[in-house]
Amino acid sequence: MVTCQNIDDKQKQIDEVIVNGSTWAAIWHMSWPLVIQMSTVSLASFSDVFIAGKLGSNVQAAIGICGQIWFFMILITVALSAGTTALVSRFWGARDMETAEEAARQSMIFAFFFGTASMVVGLLICRPLIAALGASPEVQDLGWRYMSIDLLSQLPFTVVWITHAIWRAMGNARVPMMVWGIMTTIILTLDYCLCIKPFQMGIAGIGTAWFCASLVGMTLNLVLLRKTRLASAVKFSSMFKSGLSKDWFMRLLKIGLPACVMDLAWVGGCFALFLIFAQTENPTACQAAWAVGFRLEEIVSCLPVYALSTAVATIVGQNLGALKPERAERAGWQVALIGGIFTTVVGLLLFCFAGFFSSLMSTDPVVVRYSTQYFQVLGLCQPFVALWLILFGAMQGAGYTLWPMWASIVGLVVIRLPLAWFLTLRFSDGPMGCWLGLAVAAVLLGLVAVWRFKTGVWKTQKV
Repeated sequence: MVTCQNIDDKQKQIDEVIVNGSTWAAIWHMSWPLVIQMSTVSLASFSDVFIAGKLGSNVQAAIGICGQIWFFMILITVALSAGTTALVSRFWGARDMETAEEAARQSMIFAFFFGTASMVVGLLICRPLIAALGASPEVQDLGWRYMSIDLLSQLPFTVVWITHAIWRAMGNARVPMMVWGIMTTIILTLDYCLCIKPFQMGIAGIGTAWFCASLVGMTLNLVLLRKTRLASAVKFSSMFKSGLSKDWFMRLLKIGLPACVMDLAWVGGCFALFLIFAQTENPTACQAAWAVGFRLEEIVSCLPVYALSTAVATIVGQNLGALKPERAERAGWQVALIGGIFTTVVGLLLFCFAGFFSSLMSTDPVVVRYSTQYFQVLGLCQPFVALWLILFGAMQGAGYTLWPMWASIVGLVVIRLPLAWFLTLRFSDGPMGCWLGLAVAAVLLGLVAVWRFKTGVWKTQKV
């Protein structure tokens, strides 16, 4: 039986690992559950693309476009998550439990508020947005069937996202791993049962699967957090009594808004890529190839690297709170080394087996050709993607997000999009110009991240 005392004893052991002893031990403690968690997320994401492939290239194109819209709608949640991790981990590392609890409570209040708002706004704007992105009438119809259900998960997923940020800020990555394992099992089961047989709901079944999983994930997190030292942060009575705080809102957004803008630069850039795809000879095939290429890259490379980035954010935040900046910096370089080695191997596999992976994900020969080009071009720049995500993640854990925001805007918008558009004019039969633009931006951001992290200016950031 799990008791509050058992959890407190375990938490003391976690606290000791994060801020004392070997940094390799701290990295291992945070990383392996997050890697497994991201692997389960990858599996759920792969299931969507695989099932969509069975339903046709139009469904794949709809999933690719709608995935970007869904992420766009959850951007405020990303901002809150970044702010939550930086604030709670800093105060937790300083052993200021009262302030850590208030930071977590305010994050939860804003999570419920923004989750509801993004769900409502998403339902209002998603259909015209799908059309504006150049989707064919059939893809527009499929996209609405999917999003009209999937957007209902905005509220529960926002709560899941923020509660997981709280768990990680405390140094506990195992609970989010367990919750995502359960959610992924639900998604895999319902994807097949609702889309293939026996119910054959088509693309709507994918949205339903994610909605059901999000409700289960939200419930589990709220119940389990009530057994920790931050229990009052997730009690509704405590939230109502505390109410919204303008001061905490500004503190969260001061850290989180630049992180949100970084993601907005990425998502906005992806929207622009769809507009560039619309200028090619076969826009639907380009959209489907993007869905195939990005999802598989996300599964085998980006999500594991994001797990490392998330792990180092907690280690940096807690060690800065414990007044150990050198230990925080050492952990950042060590995690970057791990990510660089891992993505080098992954990149070589993507390059060498590009055709095989593409054929596995689609039966359309044009989509296979375009996605093969994606894997060959983007595979070679995976180590730079790792440096960019991990070192920016480490700086985010310190609450240093403004400079990375501007660097991301320049790389992802000012450089990537004009270059992708210009090169597409040179490769007008397909999306090769877009793939090259993505690669150049990733390399530049990786190099800039190394330089900025090395300066150490992030260690003096106040939260």
